[in-house]
Amino acid sequence: MRATGGLLLILAGSIGVASADPPLHQVETVAGEQVRGVLSALTKSELVVGTTRLPIARVLRWDRREASEGDKRISGSSRPTGHGRSLVMMVGGDRLACDVVKIGEEDIVVRWSLPVGRHDWRVPLEQVRAVVLDWPQDVKSRRRLLSRLDRNRQAADMLWLRGGDRLTGELRRMTQATVVLATEAGERHVPRKAVALVALNPELQVVADRRGQFVRVAFADGSRLTCGRPTVGVRERLVLALSSLSAAGGTSGCQVAASAIRSVQYFGGQAVRLSARPPLQTVHQPFLGNSRPAVVNRSIGGGALVVRNRWTADGLGMSSRTRSTWALDGTRRWFCARVAIDDTAAGGGDVVFRVKLDGRTAWTSGSVTGRDRPQQVGPLDLYGTTRLTLEVDYGRRADVGDHAAWLEPRLLPGSGRKRP
Repeated sequence: MRATGGLLLILAGSIGVASADPPLHQVETVAGEQVRGVLSALTKSELVVGTTRLPIARVLRWDRREASEGDKRISGSSRPTGHGRSLVMMVGGDRLACDVVKIGEEDIVVRWSLPVGRHDWRVPLEQVRAVVLDWPQDVKSRRRLLSRLDRNRQAADMLWLRGGDRLTGELRRMTQATVVLATEAGERHVPRKAVALVALNPELQVVADRRGQFVRVAFADGSRLTCGRPTVGVRERLVLALSSLSAAGGTSGCQVAASAIRSVQYFGGQAVRLSARPPLQTVHQPFLGNSRPAVVNRSIGGGALVVRNRWTADGLGMSSRTRSTWALDGTRRWFCARVAIDDTAAGGGDVVFRVKLDGRTAWTSGSVTGRDRPQQVGPLDLYGTTRLTLEVDYGRRADVGDHAAWLEPRLLPGSGRKRP
C-alpha cells in the first residue's frame, strides 16, 4: 500500500479576528478547570480565551459554542449532515463525512466539501474500516449499524446490501455505478445503489500510530480527524497537519472556514490517560445475561463516546456493577475525569460512580441519570496510593440504560500539596 505524507490544513477567519457576533468557546484544562469566552488568539505555545491566557500544555480541549446557546447544550460533537452522505470510517476512530467518488486497489477517492477551493482527497485503503454509502437518517438505525460493524470479525471484504444480504470476497474496485467483488464463484458486479456498506478485511487494516503530541478535531459536518498540534501560519491562520488524507491534486494545503471546527482535543502532554494503560483487573457482575467488560474510547452501548452531543475521543465505557483497578507507581500525584451517562442511553439510565484509593471511597457522584450534565471528578490527591479503582454501581432501575462513561480519566504530575 502506498504511504501518504502529511497535509497542511489552514483554518482561516476566527483566530484573532473580530466579528459582530463572535462565537464563544469553552476551554477545559488538564486539571478540570472550565474557561469560557471568545477565543482571540492561538499560538503553538498558548491560547487566549476571554481575558485568560493559557499555556497549551495546560489545555485538555476546546469546544466552539454559538453565542446564542447560552448555557444550553455544547455543540462539541456533530454527525454527518443528513441522509444520503457517505461516511468513511477509519482505523482508530477517525471518520470523514464525504461523497465517495471511487475505490481503487490502494486508496479511496472522496469529495470533501469543507475545504475551500479543494474538494478531492485520497484516503489509503489500509487505514479504512468501512465505507457507509448511505448514512442512516435516524439515530437508532445509526447505532444498530455501528454495533453490527463493531462485531464484524470476518477475514474478508464484505458488501452489506440494502435488502439485508451480504456478499464476502475481495474488493476489486468501486465506480459511480458498480461495486466489483471477487468471490469463490467469480467476480460479482453489484450495482452501487444496491450496496449500503462496504466493510474491509480487518486483517489488512493498519492501526494508526498516535505517539507524541497530536489533536483530535471534530468538524461541523461530522468528520473527526487526527492531526498534529495546531500552529499558526501567515495572517493568523491555524495550520493542522493531517496524516490520514492527501489532496488528490497534489496540493499541500487548503483553507477551511472557522465555523467548520467544533472541537479540538489535545493529546501527548504530561497527563497519563488511563485508557492507554491496561488495568490490573476489571470485573463486571451482570444483573442478567452475559458479562459486558469495560470498553476503551467507546460507549458500552456501541459507537463513539458522545455525551450531550459532545464527542470525547478518550475515555472508558462501562455498565453498572463494573469496577476496574490500576496499579500506581507514585510518579503521578492527581486524578481527574468527568463522568456521565452517554447519549446511546437516549436519556435513560441511573448509576452511581465511585473512585476508590487503596479500597477506600475517595469520591462518589450520587445518582447520575442520562439527563444529567457531566460531573467533574477531582483533582483527587493520589499521594501514597498504590491502587486506583473506578467503579460504576446500580442506581434506581437496575442496569437498564446504564451506559456509563468515564470521560478523559487521567493522572497528573505534581509535588507537595499544591493542586495542579
